Amino acid sequence: MNNTDISNTILHDAARITSAIETGAAWELWAQVELHILFRQLPGVSVARELPYPASNQTLDFGLAEQAGRYAIELKVESATNAGTALIHAVETDITKIAAYGTGDGVPLTRWVVAVGYSDAAKGALAAFVATRPAGSAIYNAQNLIGVLVATV
Repeated sequence: MNNTDISNTILHDAARITSAIETGAAWELWAQVELHILFRQLPGVSVARELPYPASNQTLDFGLAEQAGRYAIELKVESATNAGTALIHAVETDITKIAAYGTGDGVPLTRWVVAVGYSDAAKGALAAFVATRPAGSAIYNAQNLIGVLVATV
């Protein structure tokens, strides 16, 4: 699994995600549940939510495992509390947070921060964020009304 697989999984559900956004209701928890369902449908992938960080009361949004590797994912979605370019601040906070996540068993772990934006300002900020990162460490793709950033930490 790679960052493009994560982006494509989310964008494959873009129409449903767009419908959820258009309800105007708080949708971050819905997005977590929806992505959990989508990740469970990936062949050979097991998924867990809300995994504890070591020596902390924080939790990881998603842990994924497959034969090829293990993955830690923090999710940020654009909402009333982090609309527009504020979404990037939330992404940067999660990058710092997930850098501390480890399983302690020495098995390699890939860490991603995934962000979903829908406003032009947020999508522009997500796209511009990629240019500030080392080559290959972040991707941005858009479909329908949403944009998806996947940053490797």
